[in-house]
Amino acid sequence: MSKKIALFLQYGLPKGPLLLGTTLSHYTYGPQRPSWTYKFSLVMAMAQSFASSFLSDVPLKKAQALSRLNDTYGPVHPDALASQTTIPNTYRDQAAVHVDGILNGQGVHADKLGWDWKNDPRAEKPLQAEWTEVREKDDNFSEGRTVLYLHGGGYFLCSIKSHRWASWNMARLGGARVLSIDYRLAPDSPFPAALHDALAAYLYLINPPADSGVKAVDPKNIVIMGDSAGGGLTFATMLAIRDSGLPMPAGIIGWSPWIDLLHSMPSVLGNAPTDYLPAKGFTKDTNSSLQSAAKLAVTLAEDSDVHLHEQFPQIQYYTNNKMLDCKYVSPVLENNLDGACPIMIIAGDAEMLRDESVVFAKKHASAKSPVLLRLYDDMPHVFQMFGFLPSAKHSLRESGDFIRKVTLGGPGVDDTKSYERISPKGERRPLEEEAASDWAERVGKLGGGPKYLAKL
Repeated sequence: MSKKIALFLQYGLPKGPLLLGTTLSHYTYGPQRPSWTYKFSLVMAMAQSFASSFLSDVPLKKAQALSRLNDTYGPVHPDALASQTTIPNTYRDQAAVHVDGILNGQGVHADKLGWDWKNDPRAEKPLQAEWTEVREKDDNFSEGRTVLYLHGGGYFLCSIKSHRWASWNMARLGGARVLSIDYRLAPDSPFPAALHDALAAYLYLINPPADSGVKAVDPKNIVIMGDSAGGGLTFATMLAIRDSGLPMPAGIIGWSPWIDLLHSMPSVLGNAPTDYLPAKGFTKDTNSSLQSAAKLAVTLAEDSDVHLHEQFPQIQYYTNNKMLDCKYVSPVLENNLDGACPIMIIAGDAEMLRDESVVFAKKHASAKSPVLLRLYDDMPHVFQMFGFLPSAKHSLRESGDFIRKVTLGGPGVDDTKSYERISPKGERRPLEEEAASDWAERVGKLGGGPKYLAKL
């Protein structure tokens, strides 16, 4: 029996009823979103089913191991060159000084964090990383241009290998070398471990060991980017760099960035039918879902912080509930972008994390730093991974263009503020003013606060 047939019998055959139901629904009632083809309707149905069963039925340690992938299931692209490297722990030592400084500035100490992050035994092993570049350099490529890529996965899943598709595309379209890192994951190494590692990687890039033979990269030639949780980590890293007084990168990009771990905006539940993230919200378990919070909220005053109530369990793997309103955990809570670098946010209009991207952009409409928002019609979370979609191809090109514009030799971004919707055909139109209009009274509160939770 061939491997393909065996895989079909193991994984495809049990999904027969799902595929049949999706087919009937697509052709009887139409797709979930206007531009979804039959193929994409099937892909989304499979993705929703897989995500639901994977996160609820598979033990955490097994899920983490499976999500890391290997060279067979997360291969290097044939047109790419990949090489492994190790970032010495001296850079974690340097980064720890800065992380400690910014946390102290927020009044955050070990007792609030709930663990001794400075003595994490998992930090004894050096930080592993991978360089990716194209084999054949074209006119897009510029020597020294560098992307620091931070993978997604809810801060507890995935790896460099699971996101080689992203590093390859940014090397190709951004004309850059891409450094991806295997930052430490929760729950074994919760916040600020990932931020600690991301900052260590940045310090390594701008000032590598003198005897390493590695050339230092000018910060103005570095773009930090990531998807989902990696997008949130990208924003947190940028804020940490700025708040530590370190030289700023040329820019950052977040694909569907997870920047609101309190799930304060309505799209988290409202867009569940058109996304593949868990329908009850991306939380640690059902006991800490927004529906569970709603049951508690009806007994509390409207100005209560539900997530801080002693009866409510830990919501996220990444950190405890007391830390969810820290700006380095939920960057949507940052109120001041003075001194920040140019920012590009790309999100899907059909995804559960849509609103937090819109809120971040609208919140900083008067900031001096350029903030570009690209909201793609009908698209789910991190739709860039569905490479056959026109919107995925378009957004990858947008990202590559941004990298080339903001780095050395580039013209810079054209607009200080640019908030656009983009259709599947690539047509642009301004984002409507009423998008996420009630954000101010919701942001920073679990589910938007008791007033909104009580309506669930």
